[in-house]
Amino acid sequence: MQVAVIGLGSFGTATAEAFIEGGHEVIVIDSKEERVERFSSSVVEPIVGDATNELLLKKIGPEQLDVIVVAIGDDVEASVLICMSLLDLKAKRIVAKAEDDKHCKILKRIGVPTVVQPEQESARHVVDLIVHPVFRDLMTVGDSHAILEVPAPKSFLTKTLKDLNLRARHGALVLAIRRPDPTGGTSSELLVPPDPDDFITEGDSLLIMMPKERIKEVEAWH
Repeated sequence: MQVAVIGLGSFGTATAEAFIEGGHEVIVIDSKEERVERFSSSVVEPIVGDATNELLLKKIGPEQLDVIVVAIGDDVEASVLICMSLLDLKAKRIVAKAEDDKHCKILKRIGVPTVVQPEQESARHVVDLIVHPVFRDLMTVGDSHAILEVPAPKSFLTKTLKDLNLRARHGALVLAIRRPDPTGGTSSELLVPPDPDDFITEGDSLLIMMPKERIKEVEAWH
């Protein structure tokens, strides 16, 4: 995955480091040279500059990168200007940090598809969700396993958990089924523990635990 991280405060630095550890190609941008310098030997392109300058953003080719993380939270104006420029430049995917609920609403209103508030979510968790966009949520359990929530693919519909046999096929233990409100409301029903004879229906998502090295098998469901 090709990634750019704009803003190397504590969250941006942690995010860039998590992407590097995951073996991804990373570009970092910050106006402070000392922040960029620490990444000089570990990223494909370390850039010192003002990311509110659209010419600088054009240079990194936003439309070619898999995701751009705008990790500037303390300067709301800069954050919004950068996100607006990236939207104009047809960036494939933008994930922006928000300092508070008001900042979050502004970013969503201008069209930023994914907004995170790091005070509520760890940088590593955010990176996991970026790398595995098919999942609605993902958390690691120790060094070897992960718990994730994934929408049930169409191929699962009208089949039971017993029919699917996910544990034998993918090492995936189904902990629960989240079922949407049939009336169209925002609430959902959590079937815990799920019955092996439960049928998967439209809109269901599965909460599963599985070995981390087999997560790509679940991504292949979609």
